[in-house]
Amino acid sequence: MAFPFTEDHEMIREAARGFLQDWFDGGKGIEKIYQSGQAFDAQAWKSFAAEQGMAGIAIDEDYGGAGLGDLGRVVVMEELGASLCAIPFLTTCGIVADIIKIAGEDSAKAELLPKIASGELTASYSDGHDATKKVVTHSVYSGHTDMIILSRRVADGIDYLAINSDAAGLVITPEKTMDPTRSFAKVDWSEVADSDIQIIGYGSEERHAKIITQSFIALAAECVGGAQKCLDMTLEYAGQRVQFDRPIASFQAVKHRCADMFILIEAVRSATYAAAIAPPEEKIEAALIAKAYASDAFFKVASDAIQLHGGIGFTWEYPLHFFFKRARANRSMFGNSAGDYDRLADYIFGDAA
Repeated sequence: MAFPFTEDHEMIREAARGFLQDWFDGGKGIEKIYQSGQAFDAQAWKSFAAEQGMAGIAIDEDYGGAGLGDLGRVVVMEELGASLCAIPFLTTCGIVADIIKIAGEDSAKAELLPKIASGELTASYSDGHDATKKVVTHSVYSGHTDMIILSRRVADGIDYLAINSDAAGLVITPEKTMDPTRSFAKVDWSEVADSDIQIIGYGSEERHAKIITQSFIALAAECVGGAQKCLDMTLEYAGQRVQFDRPIASFQAVKHRCADMFILIEAVRSATYAAAIAPPEEKIEAALIAKAYASDAFFKVASDAIQLHGGIGFTWEYPLHFFFKRARANRSMFGNSAGDYDRLADYIFGDAA
């Protein structure tokens, strides 16, 4: 399949890679974030999202974005996955932007999308469950964003709520998780006044499921970028590590393992790109395939990379273990891959069951 990357896509990829690999700096960027205990780099967000204009990649031009859609977002997410840069791009420019674009009121679109596109506004998303529960856990980046978007189930569908992070009564409690490069928090809005909660949109259960599932494509792209970085680090190490007076990269067993990693990455990259350009009627199926396949592949490649690095792969001084942790966390994000395959089966065969 030929993927319709344009000159604009390639320019964005080059710019994003240059900035993010400078931030990564051989693992120093990740180590700095880990030592800070924050899992958020405000200056990196300002530089990447606002000054370089990356926040508006997928947002329509009418709202100040570049209008490059899912494929443009995939390009950026790949590079973010290869650096583990601690910024809320996935939630702000992926999930929240799509919620507002697809289900938001016209006033919310006019107010919020230009702010997201300019990098002025950061946002997180959480599933608020039913109308009686006002606490969520494992909310991604809620402790570091300007606004929290919540989906609330009501009698006839889904309401989308927006709460400013500085709202009186809002309690955000950081959570310790496996992945120290992406922050999670418990959010309690039970004491927030109704006047501080804005309803920004409405959707049916079906449309809500489609919006969230579509965001899987961005997560899959992050997995592709992370897996590619694991392979790149492994190839570099294997070329330098000498055993029995020869680089270990010359050993047949190491060559075979690296080749298997490469083939797997290329397969999931194709699945992710295919999901990004899939027509609307095929988007959900393609997104489920991409997310399940890519999250499993990232974990497999990261595991193999750890093994091929030997003892150094487990040391805190080497950045590979952070990619392993991200890979493990991504397998559980939005549900695990087994659940994704179940959803895929239900989606394909549900009508015939």
